Amino acid sequence: MSLNRSGKFFIPVLTMVMAAMVAMSPFAIDTYIAALPDIAEFFGVKLNVAELTITLYFLGFAFGNFFGGPLSDAFGRKTIALTGIALYGLASLLITTCTKIEYVLLLRVLQAFGGGFATVTGNVFIRDWYSGKQVARFVTIISMIIMLAPLFAPVMGAALIHWYGWVSIFWFLLAFAILLFLSMWLLIPESRAPELITRKITGRQLLEKYRVFFANKQSTVLLFAISLPMSGLYIFITAASFIYIEYFNISQMRFPLFFSANVVLNIMLSFLNTMLLKKHDPEKILRYGLLLQLFSGVTLAISVLMPEPQLWAVFASIVLYVGSLGLVFGNGTATILNHNPEVAGSANATIGIARFAISALIGSIMALFHTGDLIPFGIVLFFCTLSGNVLYNWALRIKA
Repeated sequence: MSLNRSGKFFIPVLTMVMAAMVAMSPFAIDTYIAALPDIAEFFGVKLNVAELTITLYFLGFAFGNFFGGPLSDAFGRKTIALTGIALYGLASLLITTCTKIEYVLLLRVLQAFGGGFATVTGNVFIRDWYSGKQVARFVTIISMIIMLAPLFAPVMGAALIHWYGWVSIFWFLLAFAILLFLSMWLLIPESRAPELITRKITGRQLLEKYRVFFANKQSTVLLFAISLPMSGLYIFITAASFIYIEYFNISQMRFPLFFSANVVLNIMLSFLNTMLLKKHDPEKILRYGLLLQLFSGVTLAISVLMPEPQLWAVFASIVLYVGSLGLVFGNGTATILNHNPEVAGSANATIGIARFAISALIGSIMALFHTGDLIPFGIVLFFCTLSGNVLYNWALRIKA
């Protein structure tokens, strides 16, 4: 049983289910951030080791995207989505039984793999059914909705930690996975055309889909132009508990207020983006979003290089950085997908792989070489947004 595409409830239900699927990772990360000090204490490890449970999530998510995108082209979007959700839920359940941090690290990779395997199909469901500005509008609306997850997830996580301990977070993620699995299975039809579902793929065919994408030089440069700025968000998420709880001595219960401010601005700018898309192309809005983010990167770098960084200056710069992504990510994703309709699954997968692999690489370096101050964090985010602006201007000069 699935909803009929011509029904009046189809678009609202599709939007909510796709948003919930893409929110799997925000829930798996943002409910969890405030728990890092407690997890480090529970397993008897340092905070930077506990932070690796987030960094490795990015790596597992990238691998899930790598395989999920091409496989969704061959086996259908719905099959891959349901498989990924099931893996995510299974890993959440097993983490509740862990007695060593090493087991948590491994299971977080599995959880992330399942999340990436499912999430990569989200935008592709939309691309299968819609095109042009409609894709940008859908992606932006879904991004706006899923940003509610980081708005409420830290508050929910802090409450769960306070009353039931950090393990309760993973019971919540298991329940979320079960509900999402049932919604996808019962309500959403397969979007891939039946004649395109071959139900078989070789390793060579899988890599060929990525070769087709990377053969388009403009799309390749655009990929890194949006992935580097976007990776800054995940680097912040990894470092958030250190920045606010450890460095600025913000309490665990007040932490969600500082974290959620990023989300509020992101939602506001995402809503503005949906309005702007009625009159302007995604590429034009993307340019201004990147410039706004570059300004935030400059102010952040200056703030952390001061002898005594001020909370208000660092906080304001981070909020503007994350908020500006409301004008960047949806438009960048839509631009790339519209350039590559024939390999939309692999194209969307490549976007996820790039931003999470970059995040995992930089986040691992930052976790392993912990300096005790904010300078590495500020410089890295400045580098991410500066690189995004340079690469975007380069992409504009490349003949499509």
